[in-house]
Amino acid sequence: MFCLKNLSAYEQISIQKTDYLRNYLDLIEHINNTVSLDDASVFIEKNIYNINFSKDQISFELDIEQLSQELYDEKLVYNLLLLKCSLKENFYQFNQSYQNCPNFKIISYKEQKFIYLNYLNNYYRIKKYSNEDNLQNIWMSMINIDQNINEIFIKPNNYNKLVSYIGTDPKIESYENNLVKVSFNSNYSNDNIHFLLNFF
Repeated sequence: MFCLKNLSAYEQISIQKTDYLRNYLDLIEHINNTVSLDDASVFIEKNIYNINFSKDQISFELDIEQLSQELYDEKLVYNLLLLKCSLKENFYQFNQSYQNCPNFKIISYKEQKFIYLNYLNNYYRIKKYSNEDNLQNIWMSMINIDQNINEIFIKPNNYNKLVSYIGTDPKIESYENNLVKVSFNSNYSNDNIHFLLNFF
C-alpha cells in the first residue's frame, strides 16, 4: 500500500493530451499501463473523479489512498510513487531529461553499460544493462510493499518528508549524534525508507 493518509485523499493530476490519449477508455488504459503490471483498470475506474478533457490536457483526481489499499489487498504489482511523473508520455524510455522527475539513464563504465535512476543531481545505479530490460518492470519492483514495523535514524530535516511518504507522524524515540530515532508502522522496508528520503 502506498500510504498518503496525511495528504488530500484525492491527488490532482494533469497530463498532456496525445494522439493515443483521446477519451475516457484511453485514459484508464494509460493509467493502468503506467501504475501496474496487472489489470487494475476496475480499481482505477472506482477511484478516478472530476475528469476534464481540454484541447491540450487531461486533468483528473485519483483517490490514491483507496486505490493503493485495493491494489495491495488484491496482491497486484504496482507503484504509485511520483505518479505525476510516471504518467508522462515517455517516462518508461531511456535517457529522458525530465525536470523534477526521475529519468532512466544508460551510463557506460569500464566498457559495460548500467541503468541508473537520475533525479535532479542524484544518480542511483540499478543494474547492469541488458537489451531485455523493461523499465516498467524495473520501476514496479523498486519499492517492495509489505507490512513493516520500522525503527530508524533520520536527519531532523527529513522528518516532514518521511511523514509525506508514510502518511502519519512517526513517534520520536530519541535524539543521538544529530539524528532522530523514529518508530512507525509502514508498508516500506527500512532500506526503502532510506532510499526515498535520500534520493527523492
